[in-house]
Amino acid sequence: MKKPYILAVDDEALNLIILEELLSEKYELSCVGDGASCLESVAKRLPDLILMDINMPIMNGIEACLKLKQKASTCSIPIIMLSALASETEIQQGLDVGADAYLSKPFQESELLDAIKSIFLKSSN
Repeated sequence: MKKPYILAVDDEALNLIILEELLSEKYELSCVGDGASCLESVAKRLPDLILMDINMPIMNGIEACLKLKQKASTCSIPIIMLSALASETEIQQGLDVGADAYLSKPFQESELLDAIKSIFLKSSN
């Protein structure tokens, strides 16, 4: 069976290593370091899910999410925001630009795995 393909977008190498250790058994994972690289990667291959940090150089996660949700070819890709920005306003901003879920860092491994599972269950129905 083919593994679902997840694109992780974060400028912190340690965060990408943690995601890789957590997800690489069940999912095919690709990692990039900013929103612009995310858009380039998605143009080459559509992921089944994007895990997106917010605070990044070049293009932040809010801008990248907005651009993805505005294009017909990418608007249906589920996005989970993973960010240390955790005020109600910041969470609402992430959801307003189209994120399907918002988890604040540091997140519990089970919390992330449950969010991913929930999104894949929704998309398979």
